Amino acid sequence: MSNLTITEYKDIRVLTTQQLAESYGTYTDVINKNFNNNKSRYQAGKHYILLQGEELREAKAKGKFYGLQPNTNKFYLWTEKGAFLHAKSLNT
Repeated sequence: MSNLTITEYKDIRVLTTQQLAESYGTYTDVINKNFNNNKSRYQAGKHYILLQGEELREAKAKGKFYGLQPNTNKFYLWTEKGAFLHAKSLNT
């Protein structure tokens, strides 16, 4: 996971799903499916941050996150622990 542009959100270092997929040599659909299949292992605030509503509107306005599409209604940011949990689940 080198050469990644790591962004901070509320003083927490995060990666987007797109960045995670690219760094693991896979697709965003695989990351999303892995998360949905193992949701009980992931804890909000510890492994990921879910942007919705006003937080998401602010993020879109700032254009800060790589892969954030204008029509998105929820957007996941992955913490370092979340990224490692994905790596473990995906065997990468």
